[in-house]
Amino acid sequence: MPERTEIISGHDGGPIAVWWRRFAAKHRLIAQFVMFYAFSLFVTILQYVMLTFLPNLFYANTNWCDIPCQLIHLTLGPVDTYVFDHPVPGDATGGMGNFAAVAITFPIQRSFVFRSKGNLAKQIAWYVVAFVLITIVCSFLMGLYVPLCKRFFAPAVYNILITVINGGVQMVIYFPIYKIIFPEGEAK
Repeated sequence: MPERTEIISGHDGGPIAVWWRRFAAKHRLIAQFVMFYAFSLFVTILQYVMLTFLPNLFYANTNWCDIPCQLIHLTLGPVDTYVFDHPVPGDATGGMGNFAAVAITFPIQRSFVFRSKGNLAKQIAWYVVAFVLITIVCSFLMGLYVPLCKRFFAPAVYNILITVINGGVQMVIYFPIYKIIFPEGEAK
């Protein structure tokens, strides 16, 4: 019988799963970043699809687009924005419908990507603090590149560029922050 690696989920899952478990055991940080990147990429694609193709579904079937989420007004040099900038424009493009993606990120990153069992209350508090600070940084940066993208690109291309740029900036910032907020192992 061929040599088998430790079975984590009750079955070996085939040669790719076996290779991944071996790789992850030897290169834990790289494997964690790959998982973080893959999940972040999935969320970025999901956000793009939701904001480009599905807003009318939210608008037609929920009142989320009628609930404003425009908090913490910020003016820094050329930037005049909100940290949470999801106004209610009277159509399918605003409100809490756009803000909903943040809610799914915390439990998935904590439980599946970083496998953290730390103090939940402290992690939620630090997550909120990190989210606000990173959003301020990203809002400032968006105030610089969004007007240029709007000026030079069609809306479909503009949406892709903004999603990719903002998602990339956030991934680079969030990964080391999440490593601190979501320590591996049991709560101390």
